[in-house]
Amino acid sequence: MFWRLFHRSWFQTVLALLAVVLYVTQSFVLAHTMDVTMDEGTYLTKGLLFVRGVYRPFQEYGPLTNKMPLSYLIPGIAQAIFEPGLRTGRYFSIFLSLLMLAGLWWLTRRLAGRGWAIGMLWVSALNPANLANYTQALSQVVTACLLVWSFVFILGQNRSWWQISLGSLLAVAVVLTRQNMAPVIPFVLAYIYWEHGWRKGTLALVVSLSTLVVSHAIYWPGIMQIWTDLTPSPFKQWLFGRFIVSRGGGISLWRNELGTFANLFSFWEGVRFNFFGLVGSLLAVLILPRPKGWKSLVLFRASVILFALLTVLVAIHLYAAIGKDYCTFCFSRYMAFFSPLLILLVVISFSSWQRKFHPVRQILAAGLILVCSTGIGFGAYQHLGGLLEIPVPRVKELRIMPGMTELWRLLSNKFGLTYEQLQVILPTVAGMVFGILFLLIVYLGYRVLFKRGQVVGNYGFLLICSFLLIGTLLSPTGLLGGGKLPSDCGWDVIASHEAVGNHLRQLVPAGVKVYWMNDVSPLPLLYLLPENTIYPPQLNHWYTYLKGGNPERLYRLGFWNDALDQQWRAEADYLLVAERYVKESFYNNLAQIGHFDELAPTPQTVPCRNRSVIHIFRRMW
Repeated sequence: MFWRLFHRSWFQTVLALLAVVLYVTQSFVLAHTMDVTMDEGTYLTKGLLFVRGVYRPFQEYGPLTNKMPLSYLIPGIAQAIFEPGLRTGRYFSIFLSLLMLAGLWWLTRRLAGRGWAIGMLWVSALNPANLANYTQALSQVVTACLLVWSFVFILGQNRSWWQISLGSLLAVAVVLTRQNMAPVIPFVLAYIYWEHGWRKGTLALVVSLSTLVVSHAIYWPGIMQIWTDLTPSPFKQWLFGRFIVSRGGGISLWRNELGTFANLFSFWEGVRFNFFGLVGSLLAVLILPRPKGWKSLVLFRASVILFALLTVLVAIHLYAAIGKDYCTFCFSRYMAFFSPLLILLVVISFSSWQRKFHPVRQILAAGLILVCSTGIGFGAYQHLGGLLEIPVPRVKELRIMPGMTELWRLLSNKFGLTYEQLQVILPTVAGMVFGILFLLIVYLGYRVLFKRGQVVGNYGFLLICSFLLIGTLLSPTGLLGGGKLPSDCGWDVIASHEAVGNHLRQLVPAGVKVYWMNDVSPLPLLYLLPENTIYPPQLNHWYTYLKGGNPERLYRLGFWNDALDQQWRAEADYLLVAERYVKESFYNNLAQIGHFDELAPTPQTVPCRNRSVIHIFRRMW
C-alpha cells in the first residue's frame, strides 16, 4: 500500500516538503538554543573587520588569519549587509544550509532518482547533530555548501563548458575557505579528466590553477603561512622554508593531552553523528561489484572518485583531531565539512549493490555491524545512563534475596567496579548485546522470508539494509545524532547576546579603545564594531596567548603575552572583562595603571554558563 502511494507524484512532494519543514524548524530552534563557541566569534568579528576594510587578511598587527580568507569574508559580507550580531550569523548559516540541501537534492535526483532524493532529505532532517553544526556560524556550513555545489556542476554526463568551469571554481573556493580541504581540487580534476575528457579536464585545470595563483597573489606572502603550518615537519623547511616566521620566542600554553579514552570516544561520536553516510559507505564497499557489474559507468566513476576523496578526507581529519592531539573532540565537527558527500555516496551506489554475495563478505558485514553497534554503545554512554538504574532482584551467593536494587549496585558488589566504570561498561556491553540480537533477529526474519519466496538478496544484503534503516530511524535519539547535544544550551542565546550588545552600546561610546578579556567567545564585540578600536590578538583569547617572547614581534603576528596585556590595559579607554577574571589581583592591577570607574555589568551573555557576565571599567582621566 505504502509503495503504491509512494510512487504518486503528489505524495512524494508532500514527503519532501515535510522533510524540509522539519529541517528548517529544527535549524531555527537550534540557532536560538545552541551554546556559542570561540570560533563563531572569530569568524564573525574578523569577517566584519575584513569586509569593512579595518584590516585585511594576513595583515601585520591585525587579527590572526589562521584559516583561509573566505572562511571570514563570506560570513563577514552577511554581517556588513545586515545588522552585525549573532542573529545575522546564525540565520545566514541556515540559509547556506538550505542552499546546500537544495544542491544535494538536485544532485541526488539526477543521479539516483526522485525517491532517493526524498530519502536524502529525511536522512538529513533526522540528524540533529549535523544540523547543529550547520546552524552555528562556523566554516563547516560554508565549506559543505560550496563542496556540494561544486559536485552539482561536475558529476554526471553532458556537463557543459560553463558548468565544468563553475564547478572547478567552486572546488577552489572550498580550499580558499578551509585549507584542510585541499585534496578536493586534485580529485575534482581527476574526475573531470576521467568522465568528461581531456579538453574539459584541461579547462578545469586552467580555471583551478589561475584562480589559485590570483588568490595567492592577492594575499602574498602571508597566505603561505597557512600551508607552512599544514605541512608535515620533514618537508616544511624544504618546501616553505622562506615563509616560516618566528613567534619571537613565545611558548604556547595550550595543551590537549586527554588520552586513549577521549580518542576512542571522539572517534565513535563521529561515527554516531554520521551513521548513515560513514557506516553505509563502509558496508557498501563490501558488496559493490566489479566495474562491469555497475548499473552505469557514470555511477561507477562518480562513486569511485567520491569514495577515494572521502577516504582521504576522513583519514586526515581523524589524524588532525586524534593523531595530533590538537582538538580531540573536534572529529565529529570536522566530519561536517564533507558529510553530505558520504550520504550521496551511499545513495548513488545503492542501485549497484550486489543482492547476493560470497559468505565471507556476509561474515565481514556481520562483524562490522557488531563492532559498530558495540562502539556506538560506548560512544553513547552519556545518554544511556538509565541502564545503571534498572531495578533488579538482589542476589547473594547465587540466591535471589527479598527486595530490589539498582543494576549498578549489583554489579559493583559482584565485580568490585565503580559507578564511573560501570557508566561506560554497561552501555558498551548493551551495544554489543544489541548487535548480537540484531544479527539473530534479521537471520530469523530472512529464513521466514526465504521460505515464503519473498526475499530479495541473501542474508548479508538484508542485514546491511536493515542496519542502515534502523540507524536512520534512531538518528534523532541520544543513541546516535540526537538527545541533548554537548553544546545545547536550552536558552535563547541570540536574545541574551542582543541584550548584552544593547547594554554595551549604551555604556561604551564610539571611537574608544576597548580591552577584551574572555574565554568563551568575542561575539559581544560585534555590537561595538567597527566603530571602536580593539586589540586583535585578544579575539582568539588564550589560544593566541604565549608565555614570554618579544612583544612587538608577537603583536605583529597576531599573538600576545603578559607584557602586551599590561600595555593594553594601561592604554585602553574601556576594559571588558569576564566575571571569572575579576578578582582581587585584577583590582590591584587596575589601581596601578590608572583610575577606573566600574559601570553596571552586562546581563548573562550565555544563560547556561555560570559567570558569563561581562564587567565594564571606564578610565577616568
